[in-house]
Amino acid sequence: MSTRVWYCANCGYEVDNRGRCHSCGVRLIASPLPELESGPDDEEVGYRLDQWDDQTRARLIRLLVNAGVLHRFEEDELVILAVDEAEVDKLVARATAGQAGDDDEEGAEAPLVAGDSSASQELYQAAKQLRDDPTDMKADMALAEASAAVFAVDFLPELDDAQLAAVGRVTRRLLGALGADEALEAEISHEAEVLCRLIAPSAGSKAMAAEAARARGRLESAAKELGRPVELPESVVTPGGELAGTARPSSVEGVVDNIGAPSGAGDVVGTISSQPVASAIAETTSGHRAGGWESAGGGVEENDEEVEEGEEGTGEVVYELAEWLPEQRVELSLLLESAGIAYNWDGADLTVAEERETEIEGLFEQVHGLVDEDDEARYRSIEELFGSVDRLANDPSNEERRRAFLEAVGAVELPTPVGVDDAFWWRVRSQGHALVAGLEHGARVEEISREAALLAEMLHEMV
Repeated sequence: MSTRVWYCANCGYEVDNRGRCHSCGVRLIASPLPELESGPDDEEVGYRLDQWDDQTRARLIRLLVNAGVLHRFEEDELVILAVDEAEVDKLVARATAGQAGDDDEEGAEAPLVAGDSSASQELYQAAKQLRDDPTDMKADMALAEASAAVFAVDFLPELDDAQLAAVGRVTRRLLGALGADEALEAEISHEAEVLCRLIAPSAGSKAMAAEAARARGRLESAAKELGRPVELPESVVTPGGELAGTARPSSVEGVVDNIGAPSGAGDVVGTISSQPVASAIAETTSGHRAGGWESAGGGVEENDEEVEEGEEGTGEVVYELAEWLPEQRVELSLLLESAGIAYNWDGADLTVAEERETEIEGLFEQVHGLVDEDDEARYRSIEELFGSVDRLANDPSNEERRRAFLEAVGAVELPTPVGVDDAFWWRVRSQGHALVAGLEHGARVEEISREAALLAEMLHEMV
């Protein structure tokens, strides 16, 4: 009798029951394939995966499911039918970003895997539902299933490599928020909003039109409330214009970022700090510099690059944001719309009215990944939290240790630290919230000890 299986698209394992991943908290996905039943040894082939990391195993599972290859896991061994060996060899090469199969030239790069618009449309629809209702459980499951299909490909229509990587990062942040132990409705809605903007170009013209109309509606509503004109002195206003703001590849060939690749193979999905966020240069009618934003130090610093003078009398200021991440440009658009500030995107160049310059520079500091923080101070705060929660785990009834933890736990509310995966940081934050809730609601000391030990174990990986 065949067994139905569920799998985690992030952590790389399969089980015979539904629910959420015990590690990352994401809802498990029902596989369309039954588990491969045990058969004669000479009809099966095994692959030892004990040296693989979770992300690579997860990618292989997604590829096997998409290819319709029956399989089962026996601890760290993947078992398939012997007749599928040649195909699985190629999938293994794809999953590890290694060499191609026996039918290809030795040393040739494994072929890139292209997705179609249906995968983008499903991801867009799921994100749209979560944007409107962050508690929608069906949309939660739909997002997990759609993301698995998107993570398994290297290319989607109308998206370049940077945009594809951005879709992966934001999707993982959204999955992390959905898997949190306590409701994070505002965060779910926000990440879903950003994802809708990012995936819309690949989801088709109707999705693009819907997002542009939504952007214009937000802008006009806020501008009307604040008594501001929805126009620029010279440029045409393009709310939602960042949807099509960068060049697109004409074919699959040449796309280098791999949205589902293991660590070390191309862009690492979910680590916003792994990509440089260089400077924002402002061109104004007077030609002065408006300042720069850098990810390395996290702070707002003065920029030494030369600034060209703007055209006299335009009354506009232009910010060159080509080195920002795509999702950061989308977040800035959302902030501008909420503030009722008319804007125009010309590629990655943002134009706004010069009179709004000071206000806009304040909005820059609200964009994810551009906050002012000192890396050393941030590390010390995480160290202090680790020390306090470790001591609490050993003596959960000690009031002084409880107070020390509550004073230190604010460190989890800060953005994802440099070099840490967004999904992992979501788990740390969620566990911190759970422990605070236990202390505030009088949980038993053994429960406090257990929750504190779990948080300490997570933080130990970072310190």
